Amino acid sequence: MILNTVVARSALLIAGVMLAAGCTTQADTTDTPTTAPTATAAASGEFAASSGDCAAMAATFRSVVSANPGDEAPTLSADCSGETLVVASNSIPDYLYVATTPEVLRASEQTVSIAVNPVEAATPSAVPMLGTIAVAVDGVAIYGPTEATGGDVLSLVGALSECGSHSSPVQFHLHLFGWADGVDCLYSATEAESGKSIVVGWSPDGYPIMSGLVCADAACTSTTQLTSSWQLTDSSLFASDTWSAHSYVAGSGDLDQCNGRVDADGQYRYYTTTTFPYFLGCYHGVVADGAIVGSGAGGPPGRG
Repeated sequence: MILNTVVARSALLIAGVMLAAGCTTQADTTDTPTTAPTATAAASGEFAASSGDCAAMAATFRSVVSANPGDEAPTLSADCSGETLVVASNSIPDYLYVATTPEVLRASEQTVSIAVNPVEAATPSAVPMLGTIAVAVDGVAIYGPTEATGGDVLSLVGALSECGSHSSPVQFHLHLFGWADGVDCLYSATEAESGKSIVVGWSPDGYPIMSGLVCADAACTSTTQLTSSWQLTDSSLFASDTWSAHSYVAGSGDLDQCNGRVDADGQYRYYTTTTFPYFLGCYHGVVADGAIVGSGAGGPPGRG
């Protein structure tokens, strides 16, 4: 059974964007903090996604419809199976495709098994070096910050659309959560800039991935962009080895090494950021073996 959320579009204005081949990387997790940052109640607002209720988690995925006549239509299902939410899709977007690479928009079947009741890992694990690390609410694969060069995706100017996505020889995928006025993306600019709780996707460890542009106060009279605690410490490596180019500096941003925090309701959530690692810096929870299956799965292990 296909379960869904509100039909929407997506996120972040991307200033210089990147390449074509599918990629990601993994972080060195040796200095991961033992506790995640906690959001203040005033800035937390309402939360659209929480773990623990499979039906509610499945309902955050939407009924996808074709937005690209002439191309294959998107497919997406989100089904509960015991303590696992099984999300199957062909990674075709339900928003207008804009070609930024020589690759064509092609279907790529994938299945992501998401833990309904996540277990915090004793030691966070690295996200895959290449390929799918999580799944968006429209079934599109989410990749990490690296490209095939090993460098940061933003080191390859023009390779990403304003939506933060592009096609590779493997599959269509997101590297960033992007949006722009008048552009068809995962969420519209109006939705993304509202600061209200927006679920962008889910990690296989069971934690939701939320938009990092959040309400700055309880009344949401203004918004603020949550910041990563990864800092660019060696710019000479930005285009060749983005993980070595960046260092995790605890407390330097709003989020922990995995790019998440514990919110005021006690739930851990990942948040998107406008700087490295964009989606996830590592997996905060335990990821089951074989949780990601498909042509975008099976990237080499990271440095953790």
